Amino acid sequence: MNETQALARFVAQTQFTDLPRRLVDNLKIAVLDTFGAGFVGALQPWAQRIVAVVRALGGPPDASVIHHGWRADVSRAALANGVLIGAFECEPLTGSHASGTVLPAAFAVCQRERLDGAAFLTALAVGFEVSARLARTAVGLETVRGFHNPGTQGPFGAAAAVGKLYALDEERLTSAMGIAGSSSAGLLEFAWSGGDTKRLHLGRAAQLGLESALLARQDVRGPATVLEGRYGYFNAFSTPPRMERLLEDLGTVWAIEPPSHKSYATHVTQQAVVDAIQSLKREWPFDPRTITRIGIRGAPRIMEERHAAREPLDVLGGQYSLPFTTAVALTRDMSNPLVYDASAVADPLVRDLARRIELEPLPEAHHESPGFWPAEITIECGSERRTLHTRPHKGSPLNPFTWDDAVEKFRRYTASVLSAQRATAIVDAVGGLDKTADLADVAPLLASGDRHLTPGPS
Repeated sequence: MNETQALARFVAQTQFTDLPRRLVDNLKIAVLDTFGAGFVGALQPWAQRIVAVVRALGGPPDASVIHHGWRADVSRAALANGVLIGAFECEPLTGSHASGTVLPAAFAVCQRERLDGAAFLTALAVGFEVSARLARTAVGLETVRGFHNPGTQGPFGAAAAVGKLYALDEERLTSAMGIAGSSSAGLLEFAWSGGDTKRLHLGRAAQLGLESALLARQDVRGPATVLEGRYGYFNAFSTPPRMERLLEDLGTVWAIEPPSHKSYATHVTQQAVVDAIQSLKREWPFDPRTITRIGIRGAPRIMEERHAAREPLDVLGGQYSLPFTTAVALTRDMSNPLVYDASAVADPLVRDLARRIELEPLPEAHHESPGFWPAEITIECGSERRTLHTRPHKGSPLNPFTWDDAVEKFRRYTASVLSAQRATAIVDAVGGLDKTADLADVAPLLASGDRHLTPGPS
């Protein structure tokens, strides 16, 4: 028992000097990758509609919104940036999407309070870690209960990060997480019937976790057993949890290492399949219209019912579906995230291929590698046949991004949004975060004028 308090104690006691150098470097990579996701997200119509509502609500100009020329109060800025970061399935996964739940909250507060880069990175470390430990402890939260992990556990990580920035003591941090527990929300129904709710989950978690810490700062109290209690988080959201994993090696082994990033704008379980197809097309420039058979044999995780839709209603539905994303990858160059758009979802060839892809789950491996679910892909074009075996994609825990990899992805993903000069300025600013005296000086690099947001050179 007392797991909630133990996590609060870890957050309160951890200092920047306690962070391993490699972790600091990986946090910078996560920040750059997250900003890139936010810029791509700003181009998406569903994100623009949500952000328009945020802007209309007003509030003091405390913090920037990515690729927008106006500012919002910290709560609404966290909401807007979380939505933008999670808008297109390309943000970092470390800490179970903590880049879109923890980072927006911490970034907003750092701007308002004029905090330095070391404080920001420390807040990210503890917030990401809390999120990762909650995610790995729950069992069946998504697959059985039908909840969305970032939406349910995200408020805890955001509350921990903001509480750290305000130097809350163990008691107030415990209350912050206790309050955050009543903000846990997010249903997976979008995987079947479409809709934009998944885009909201990360932003809401950032906003409500931030507000939970602000409430605790004013001595509003939350339940001290919000995680482990009879009616706490794990009993409410999880089938019998693996409670031993929550605090295992806390403070000595970081659950967020090695990190997890995406190379492509799809669900993480499809990354290796897309990567294999991308490689094949460079070696064998086949015409997708000549494909007569496609078969995928692989880990059951990548073929769960929620990832097997043949007739998605929108882009999100496609990005969540293995057969549909496979069809898009066969017909388009997925190194450009913007090719996964409404026209791809409506493409008759893509939809025909998606209907015909054969899925065969293989027996579950006893020791699955983290972030990698193997598959064998067979593609036949008449009498010609190729069989591919997937490997860990670049960005996965087994093949992590270097700083140069992250910079290359950032430049490629933002090429239609940012000038080369502005992209370089952002890269340099993130690379020097640990020496930055004031995050408010970095924020203007992410803003823009009030022009209409459409793909094209800036």
